[in-house]
Amino acid sequence: MSRWLQNLNPEQRAAVQHIEGPLLVLAGAGSGKTRVITHRVAYMLERGIAAEQILGVTFTNKAAEEMRQRLAAMVGPAAAGAVTLSTFHALGLSMLRAEAARTRRRARLAVFDTGDQLACLREICRRVKLDRSLDLSSILTRISAFKNAFVEPDAAPASKDPYDQAAALLYPYYAEQLEAYSAVDFDDLVCRPCRMMERSRACRERWSSRFRYVLVDEYQDTNGAQLRLLQAIAGEHRNLCVVGDDDQSIYGWRGAQVKNILRFERDFPGAKVVYLQRNYRSVGSVLELANAVIAKNPERHEKRLVPVRGAGQPVRMMVFPDGDAEASWIASHVRDALRERRVRPAEVAVLYRSNLFSRDLETALRAEGIAYRVLGGTAFFDSKEVKDLLAYLRVCAHPGDEISLRRVINSPPRGIGPRTVAALAGWAEKNNTSFYKALGQAETVLGSGKAAAAVASFTALLHRARGRFKSGHQLAQGMQALLDELQLEQAVQQSSTNIKVIDRRLAHLRGMVDGLRSYTEHAPRPSLEDYLNRVALSSADADLEDITGERVTLSSLHGAKGLEFRLVVLAGLEEGYLPHERTLNPHQNDRDVGDIAEERRLCYVGITRAMDELVLTRCQQRIVRGKLQPRTQSRFLDELHVELEVDDLCREVTNEEVQNAVADLLARLEGP
Repeated sequence: MSRWLQNLNPEQRAAVQHIEGPLLVLAGAGSGKTRVITHRVAYMLERGIAAEQILGVTFTNKAAEEMRQRLAAMVGPAAAGAVTLSTFHALGLSMLRAEAARTRRRARLAVFDTGDQLACLREICRRVKLDRSLDLSSILTRISAFKNAFVEPDAAPASKDPYDQAAALLYPYYAEQLEAYSAVDFDDLVCRPCRMMERSRACRERWSSRFRYVLVDEYQDTNGAQLRLLQAIAGEHRNLCVVGDDDQSIYGWRGAQVKNILRFERDFPGAKVVYLQRNYRSVGSVLELANAVIAKNPERHEKRLVPVRGAGQPVRMMVFPDGDAEASWIASHVRDALRERRVRPAEVAVLYRSNLFSRDLETALRAEGIAYRVLGGTAFFDSKEVKDLLAYLRVCAHPGDEISLRRVINSPPRGIGPRTVAALAGWAEKNNTSFYKALGQAETVLGSGKAAAAVASFTALLHRARGRFKSGHQLAQGMQALLDELQLEQAVQQSSTNIKVIDRRLAHLRGMVDGLRSYTEHAPRPSLEDYLNRVALSSADADLEDITGERVTLSSLHGAKGLEFRLVVLAGLEEGYLPHERTLNPHQNDRDVGDIAEERRLCYVGITRAMDELVLTRCQQRIVRGKLQPRTQSRFLDELHVELEVDDLCREVTNEEVQNAVADLLARLEGP
């Protein structure tokens, strides 16, 4: 027997051995999914399949890197490095570059992240005088939906919804602007390669023969465009293995379509299906609850998690009079668990559906002196000072990037105000040229005053910076020189009286220099363009954070997916929180509207994060929008036929219970 088949259970072994033809691996929570994926690749290599013909696709750079490290430990760095392990977006970017290079077209592309997209829309709205009260994020969501449905910019469907109308109006301008900037957004990175292959048989055959064995992780999170991309690559050889769990599909609000995994056998006829139901993570009591919750969902692959570990302690259900009592009890329970050394801080998580819970929990944990971290805080690349520096780099790499140019033209302040910018932009539009080229004509446009001198000084600064960044191996030195010339460190030191704020901002600036230095040391062919594209692609992981270190974790249920903890407290199991009120009473323009089935899956994901101990909490009343309001138990609890250990702190205590408690206390004080 192959060494890669040893120590696998029969179902895992079946998934590893099925190489030819479509395969659906339904991997329940804690069933050893990553183990199956890495062993499958190692088994393929052992059988003589060329590493260069294997493509593994996942959803985050972090997951792809973890998979690469595991594989390298198994088969060696050289073989692991030859296998393509990538996100959908990074794969699409590499395909676009390769096709452009093949036809000798311009291969340089700027990748716009969400902030860049919103800035682009904001500028278009100003030009077309669109109602400024409209939420640009909601408009962007609709444009993204158009793109992923392969709707052309001039063919958006008619609608009475004002946001649909605004998106249909802005979509052509947005597409035109991206083209002018030589830029693509995340949707383009999937849709453009897909279009290339669907329109050209030769292109499709090139990529199909390049990647003869395709493996996709977290398949339940794919959207329609990603499915079409996979069909284009693997449609002919049909060697497509997808791994996922429809019970953990919780990103419908991002465009994920659970129907992709539910209909895999229809999309790829003759597919083999393997169920991984043995759970190695959680005790039996936790899995009994998880199975009971998810069984109520109507459309799902019928499966049931089977515990490998023992039954464990019962799941507790705590009922509190209000949110303060809930947070206080959670903090004291965590404190006791830490003092008794049942768990380490990093093994504890408090999970919730709404980020509103974080504030009270943080206050209570601080009162107990418990160190914690909140997943989903401001990421490094989302801080203002880092965004400003990235904008400078983008202008150096792509002078036509007007969004970035406008961001930095007066940051830090150099006397170039809105009127000056408007005059230059107007001249550029009138003369059918770029905003960057208009800067070089500042004296013609503005006259020989202070504004023109400030623009000339800024243009000279950019010219010097561009010269420094031409060598990919000198990026860190170029960044330090830019910081020195802009005097940003001095500006940060004068920006606040709060020492912690100053230190954090200075650390961000120095982190940029260190990050560029690290990049140049490890990238095979370092360049400013490649670095910027890596940064843009990594923003897809913004909801993920390094959770190493001895701290208790506070996290939304979405942020906790893929993680595990020995002790989990799942707070706020009430109607309006889980399921969320946006599902129960959806508003027309709300981006987070899902359905009850997805909310139930979210509850299931939270439950299955627990390894040894799970506590559920709810309140009789909470302060909601400034008013104390009664709360009702979540329907997900009403549906259960599982026995929980309930402790209701709202009910009246009987005299007998008081007497028993006093007697117990006296007995403990007297000692043995």
